[in-house]
Amino acid sequence: MKKLIVLSVTIVLMFSSLVSGQTEEKPAGPSIKFGGYTQMTMIKSETNKALVFGFERVRLGARGTLNDRMDYRLLVDFKNTDKDLDNDGDTPGIIKFAYLDLKPNDQLRLRVGKFKTPLGMEWNTPGSQLDIVKRGLAQSLIFHFDAGAMLYADKLGSQKFGFAAGAFNAGPNKANDVGDPAAGQDYTLAARVSLDPDKRVHLEAFGGSALTSVDSQETVVVLGAGARFKVRDKLQLKAEYVNRDDAQNGGSDGTAYYGQAGYRVHPMLEPLLKYENLDVSDNNKDQANFTFGLNIFLNPAKQNESKIQFNYVLSDLDGGDAFQVLVQGAF
Repeated sequence: MKKLIVLSVTIVLMFSSLVSGQTEEKPAGPSIKFGGYTQMTMIKSETNKALVFGFERVRLGARGTLNDRMDYRLLVDFKNTDKDLDNDGDTPGIIKFAYLDLKPNDQLRLRVGKFKTPLGMEWNTPGSQLDIVKRGLAQSLIFHFDAGAMLYADKLGSQKFGFAAGAFNAGPNKANDVGDPAAGQDYTLAARVSLDPDKRVHLEAFGGSALTSVDSQETVVVLGAGARFKVRDKLQLKAEYVNRDDAQNGGSDGTAYYGQAGYRVHPMLEPLLKYENLDVSDNNKDQANFTFGLNIFLNPAKQNESKIQFNYVLSDLDGGDAFQVLVQGAF
């Protein structure tokens, strides 16, 4: 991983002189900005006789600049403790983001630390901005948080082209049984390309591979694409497809997709409908859900600052139906 980071830095420094549009910036000193949010949930499922109260996220973070060429971010989730491991199997679950962004010019960024892999449109939507209470079924197929290095840029050219390509430690999410992260010989590659031709359209495609040096194990490959459209600022459509080739894990070897629509009937009210499907080798894990939702934005000007979400999940999985409520406050 150290060699990959050094190589990435070298590539950035070489490539930065070739990217047009660089402007002279005034020197910037250190800065810091605090922020956070809390999400309280109330859930009634078929297997529970009453509402179960809990927290989806309890997060506090800081971000800012160290100088005109370096930014940073730290985000912790107090729902977890320092003894909980994250889905990568390596890092503490209480730390969600801890990274530096190196900025060789106005377009390119090199991110080093712990952060999200660039796989998955819904996965890379911040938790405070989700349209429904729980992330969807496709999250069981993609690679989640991990430590690594990623080169990225966005809004390049007239079509607002973007890309992200990174190398991470072995085993993000359910690929953590691929190889041995402690051995340092296995790693994960992940990349994404995107287009944002205007504020109403977003298109992206992504792919990743968890590589292993263990003879008895196979490489895990993830491919997918997502799209997001806005119609007259009231109707929002989203769709995503993910395929994972993981022969040794029947619960994650297969495909998932979803489509959803939300309509802002009032600045404070947005009903929505989502359909999602998971089809994997282990038929006991197959699932299809309809989610009927209503979002209430208490401050429409800053809709994710304070909101209440009501979801009813209708599932074909035994015991999968649920009524969910989320209350969010952010600063």
